Amino acid sequence: MLNIAVVDDDILALRLFKDNLEYLGYSCKIYNNPETALQEIHKFDVVLLDYHLGRVNGKDLLKKIKSIKEDIVAIMISGYMIQNIINRDLKDQLYAFYTKPVDFELCKKDLDAIAACIKEKNS
Repeated sequence: MLNIAVVDDDILALRLFKDNLEYLGYSCKIYNNPETALQEIHKFDVVLLDYHLGRVNGKDLLKKIKSIKEDIVAIMISGYMIQNIINRDLKDQLYAFYTKPVDFELCKKDLDAIAACIKEKNS
């Protein structure tokens, strides 16, 4: 089973992620504080993080996350269409980019594919 961390400054979005991901059968922990997420990031296989996290930029947080756990699979989320920024600056570090509201059917397909890759890698 995948262990998923979700980092967002929007409490309602975090609750929506937690409810949907757990409904889909995943283990999920939510964080509205990026520093707390960084302290625990080693526990997770996947991180979903918002691009706009108040005073913290998701791009900068992703760099810190990858410095702690290089093999974590990252998915960026945003309420804004910033695909050009993602493609230019982060395409090699991200598995996917979702705009809010998130399509949880697509999310499930991606998470299932990630789980299969991790399982195969560990076999």
